[in-house]
Amino acid sequence: MTYKFDDKNHVHTLEDKPLHGVTTVLSVISKPVLIQWAANMAVDYIRNNSSGFQVFEGELTTFYGGITDELLNEAKVAHRKKKDKAGDWGTIVHKAVEEWIKNKVELKLEESQQKAFNNFKEWAKENKVEFLESEKHVWSKELWIGGICDMVIKMGGKKYVADIKTSNGIYNEMFFQMAAYDLCLREMGGYEDIEGYLVINLKKNGTINLKMAVDMELNRQAFLAALTLHKIINSLER
Repeated sequence: MTYKFDDKNHVHTLEDKPLHGVTTVLSVISKPVLIQWAANMAVDYIRNNSSGFQVFEGELTTFYGGITDELLNEAKVAHRKKKDKAGDWGTIVHKAVEEWIKNKVELKLEESQQKAFNNFKEWAKENKVEFLESEKHVWSKELWIGGICDMVIKMGGKKYVADIKTSNGIYNEMFFQMAAYDLCLREMGGYEDIEGYLVINLKKNGTINLKMAVDMELNRQAFLAALTLHKIINSLER
């Protein structure tokens, strides 16, 4: 089977036919936290960018704001711009980790990125982590999915699928994502002995958080359920 990856369009193909991307599959899962976050971004944008004046009448205060259609349109997409900026920060951290693992090269980073990278490097050295794979392209003909696995590591004599996240928290679907990579790796051969999934959460505030999932079957079933729903939705839209 011939696997290819179109980096520009971020499309995985097998025999020139597009595969379902693992992260796209998981987008069917509702993320209510992000809805409130987006609303907060819109409110903050209006608060920080509207002009106006206050009239004091005794104990009563009336605010006359300069809220225009242009301001409201900008507020609608404030969350998207914030997400893109955060994504750029995380992409650079990911790249720094990849270069260090593969080539032992340390990229020049801004202060917050350097702190995140140093935390990762210190954790890896303290735990004597052996990196078996980095940014490995994986796919499954049986499930018709494709993705890029951050890492396969060996730690304490056991092998794990590991993923670097630069989000504010650690969420269930992160483990579903690694379960998909695990399924692909098993089908491709060579990694039938994975014993868990590890999220390495590198945050902008300079902290590192780690969380392990060892109930791999539960997480595999969760991904497969999302995949079924994703395929049904796609078939209805055609």
